[in-house]
Amino acid sequence: MTRPHSETSAPAAHDASRSTGTARRLCAWCDRPIPATMRRDAVCCSVRCRQARHRFNRTVGAPATGTGIGGGVVDGRPLRLAYADPPYPGKAWLYRGHPDYAGEVDHAALITRLVTYDGWALSTSAAALPAVLALCPPGVRVAAWHRGERPTRSRRPLNAWEPVIYAGGRPADPSRLSATDATRRVDSLVHGVSPMTTLPGRVIGAKPAAFCRWVFTLLGAAPGDTLDDLFPGSGAVTRAWAAYTGQPDPSPQALNDASPPTMAQHDASPPGGPDASHLQTPRVAPPGEHDAFPATGSDAA
Repeated sequence: MTRPHSETSAPAAHDASRSTGTARRLCAWCDRPIPATMRRDAVCCSVRCRQARHRFNRTVGAPATGTGIGGGVVDGRPLRLAYADPPYPGKAWLYRGHPDYAGEVDHAALITRLVTYDGWALSTSAAALPAVLALCPPGVRVAAWHRGERPTRSRRPLNAWEPVIYAGGRPADPSRLSATDATRRVDSLVHGVSPMTTLPGRVIGAKPAAFCRWVFTLLGAAPGDTLDDLFPGSGAVTRAWAAYTGQPDPSPQALNDASPPTMAQHDASPPGGPDASHLQTPRVAPPGEHDAFPATGSDAA
């Protein structure tokens, strides 16, 4: 039976399980207030948010057993991991409407910061890959995310993939793997992307849940490790990490605190000081670039 215009029936709205207090509860997905008529144990403000949160967390999942890393860090030490998804070289102007915009990213300084971790991953564009790789130390590897092309006309072949440079992390235990194990880690992900309209605070280039899980497995991440998201943007990676490691949902305040320039700059700064102004240099958008900050997109980062 369909219940029109309401998630619950009228009698249920007066059920004793409903909250009658005045305490302000915030949605675990969109940070909006949860209506007082919702159940006391409700963590989302609407069906839409609850479903979006469920799909996101289900896609991220948890480390699969049989991969050699599913047991957490019981047999080893916790790792300090990092992921960086900065504006891609030459594309920083796309983010000039974002609160923490500070111009082009100094990738040499960023990579200097990344190599201080036990394992790290860096997203960039196919066009910028040669220049960024030249700044990396020996031993890094390149993985490929095949996300599909944008539906547009082009004189040249349309770009349909993005590289992820990665290094370090936790190797799997070969004794716990088989040659045909479906949970083996691979350096290629085929996963399409569409505008993430349900993601609060979404920005251009926000990565989907499947991508986040893939990066975590590339690094052999396990519960007990720590992950620093150096360019938090919409906070999707932070949400994904919490789901992957079995932690509670990040508080809305924590996700919001990741947005201001002070937090973003501190996270991306090298040891020895919070100032990260050296990581980004002001850049004036050349004539002809759009004056409006694009609201959607998947591969313009």
